[in-house]
Amino acid sequence: MPLYAELATQLWPNPFSPKPLASSTPPRDAVAVVLAAGRGSRLGFPKAALEVGGEWALPRIVDALREGGAHKVAVVLSKESKQAIEGKGGTAADVVVLNQNPEAGRTGTLQVGLEALNATEEEYSVLVHPCDVPLISQNIVKAIIKSFQESPMPEEAMARPVTPGGRGGHPLLLGQSRIQDVARFSPDQPLRDLLALHTERLIDVPVEDLGPFMNINHPEQLEMIESFLSG
Repeated sequence: MPLYAELATQLWPNPFSPKPLASSTPPRDAVAVVLAAGRGSRLGFPKAALEVGGEWALPRIVDALREGGAHKVAVVLSKESKQAIEGKGGTAADVVVLNQNPEAGRTGTLQVGLEALNATEEEYSVLVHPCDVPLISQNIVKAIIKSFQESPMPEEAMARPVTPGGRGGHPLLLGQSRIQDVARFSPDQPLRDLLALHTERLIDVPVEDLGPFMNINHPEQLEMIESFLSG
């Protein structure tokens, strides 16, 4: 078994069966944008159509974000990814919107989602999650929101899950000031620039689950995770 999968087995015996948490009332100011406009050129098909363990990943991500505390979830597709998921059923999202120019950059896709949710006008915090990180659980989302809300100035903050070694994962939670920053970015400006500009506002939330760090860009990564899930 590859080391990556072996570690996953130790830390998260079944990523599709997250450990239960006590129920809590979701914060009403958290919304989410799922980035699903990627062509998936290395994967061989649009990432919005990704299936893991026989389950379509996109609605599962939406459900995890909502159950974790997002009271509204937007999925941003491209024309190509929309065509790829036709016939799969509903995404479970509150809003599905098209990025007409996804080639301009992934930040442009996020900006389309922010506009669809009116996130630059409302006093929202926004969870940002790419659809190629499918093994996210509501527990992780709850932990990120909790740490974010307990910070001294959440409107200025960002929060993300990190491994014990400090590697960042998804989703990334943005306060209103950081949302305004993203709205001013060019479509091709990477979000890591936002982290670099406001390092002092970044809240790292240590987690043991590997789901937030397991992205799928290549068929080999998908095959490895499929093998891991099948036991």
